[in-house]
Amino acid sequence: MTLEQSIDLAELQADIAFDAYLAAFDEDAHPELLDSLETEALIARSRYDDLRNQGLGH
Repeated sequence: MTLEQSIDLAELQADIAFDAYLAAFDEDAHPELLDSLETEALIARSRYDDLRNQGLGH
């Protein structure tokens, strides 16, 4: 997998994680579930940002 493909995949994963968080929020999910989904979304976004920064450095 190329760096560009890795960046695209990380972006997709971040978008999916954030969408899952928003859907749970809209459904008034349990606070622990919201916290878990928020953490997952933040980690996915951080992974994407890290890969994107690596790509910009090349």
